[in-house]
Amino acid sequence: MSRTPYVIGITGHRDLDEAATQYATQQITSLLASLKSRLALTPIVVVTGMADGADRVLAKVALKLGYPVTALLPLPKEEYRKDFSEASWQEFNQIIANPLVECSVVEQLHECAPGESMSDQERDTQYWVLGQHLICQSNLMIAIWDGENTGLTGGTSDVLLDYLDAQPRRRNDRISGSAATITYLHREDSQQQLMGRQAYWVPVDKTEHGHSRSEQTPQVCFLSGEIGTYELECFPSIPKSLLDDMAQLEEYNEQIQVLEEEGAINRNYSLLNDYDLTRAPIPTDLLKDLDTEFLKADAVAIDNQKHSDSQFTLFSLIAAAMGFLFLVYAKIVASNYLLIGYLVLFLIGWRYYRRIQKRHSFTNHLTARALAETLRTQFYLLLIGRNNHKRPTHLMNTCGVSQFEGFNWIKHIILSKVPMHLDHKTHQKHLHYNVEFVCEHWLMDQTSYFERKTRILSQHHHKLEHIKSFLFISSALMAVMLILFKYAMTDLVFYADINAKSVTVLLMGLLPFLLGVWEIYQNKMAVKELLWQYRTQSVLFNEAKQHIEKADTLDQKCAVLSELAERALLENFIWIIHRFHREHEPPTAG
Repeated sequence: MSRTPYVIGITGHRDLDEAATQYATQQITSLLASLKSRLALTPIVVVTGMADGADRVLAKVALKLGYPVTALLPLPKEEYRKDFSEASWQEFNQIIANPLVECSVVEQLHECAPGESMSDQERDTQYWVLGQHLICQSNLMIAIWDGENTGLTGGTSDVLLDYLDAQPRRRNDRISGSAATITYLHREDSQQQLMGRQAYWVPVDKTEHGHSRSEQTPQVCFLSGEIGTYELECFPSIPKSLLDDMAQLEEYNEQIQVLEEEGAINRNYSLLNDYDLTRAPIPTDLLKDLDTEFLKADAVAIDNQKHSDSQFTLFSLIAAAMGFLFLVYAKIVASNYLLIGYLVLFLIGWRYYRRIQKRHSFTNHLTARALAETLRTQFYLLLIGRNNHKRPTHLMNTCGVSQFEGFNWIKHIILSKVPMHLDHKTHQKHLHYNVEFVCEHWLMDQTSYFERKTRILSQHHHKLEHIKSFLFISSALMAVMLILFKYAMTDLVFYADINAKSVTVLLMGLLPFLLGVWEIYQNKMAVKELLWQYRTQSVLFNEAKQHIEKADTLDQKCAVLSELAERALLENFIWIIHRFHREHEPPTAG
């Protein structure tokens, strides 16, 4: 399995003069070098539409540095050729002949008869499709742009604003007649936490003959569009949130590398098991890539959960052992060896605590689980044509998960790994098969899983409650024994100065202490919250199962599955919020 790449996309003007081209080349070279210094294990991949100007500037720089390039063409080659001069077309073919370049054509929303050319409107639509793919796949967008909003569908400003979520999502909600003016807010502080995506802006000036670069042109900066529609924040240096996201992705790839070497990524959990790939509504390589990313995220989540649970267990055992040694010292024998043992356990616990702080197992478990469950739901929604690749990230922003440190980076993977497919006609071809597959392998399997987990965890919880009751009763009986048989127990000597009374007092102190340690352990493990989540998810999936059984059409079944996916995903995010708050203080605490 390959490591998860960091994808650089580009949007920009075609008509760049030599000065603008040279300046953009310098700035992009500097940016890619800076990124590579921070992404030692993470591959950098470039995606471009290969048009004249900005697209090829990025492609040439990437190839010079040895980075792979994905060339996404909006039109079939022969049709695309009409947009270039002969010299430009020769350069195009020279670039794509490089073995580092992988070339593909986006889906065509308009069918043309052999020998028939596309209309201008149809060509514009295809450039919009290309823009949507660039928006979907890019973890960081480079914009070689004059800063003006033209309002042209599929144009540089349209792609950039859409990428930054800085314009209405629906085209008919945008200002008609003329393009809306963009407001720029210059920020000096790059340390603030940004939840949205950022772009790298290389400004150029619009001239009579195209786009150039002059001394009056603004300097390069990073853009964020999360504060409002048609409002962009400009940061002079790379935002801290973007650096944090890259660091988290690097750590994720490091964990994947270790798990691969250990053979811990289990293909038995593949979402494609028993699936007929000839019925896939999207290219199979995209579906396999999504499945692979799910397997990696799931393996990382499981591995970190094991470490996190072992940490909780070890700390509980250390606390119990320290308490036992203290009680023995206070009630049985005042031996220095007991104090030495107490200090040794304390030092072991402190050293282990400092060591695991660097691993972030608990947070990594939650983030990887959120990523895996999101990829799982999006996989099944893709099969039935109900996927919205931006919806999970909007849910994360709405419920507040994105605000937690260490969580925002997973949106980069969700957006770039969940394929966007605009040709809905292919979804209908094998829709019946795909709906049945989703119902069997997701709805029914998850229903059984949550019912089983709820039953097991409930039984475990009830057993523990019985044990707690037994310990409480035992402690009370010992108190009664001390009241009634205090002197008789004092005379009953077991060894040296150790009598029955001392042992009973020890046990009376030990039992409540162990109960307290156990309650803390259960609290840390959040067993009750986990049981609550399993029960809630079980209810959701059972309700959906009943609605599916009553549904008469495929469209009704798809609607049920789509609603289930969103509700289940939201429940998972809510559970993660509770778990995260249990272990972390609010940002203003202390």
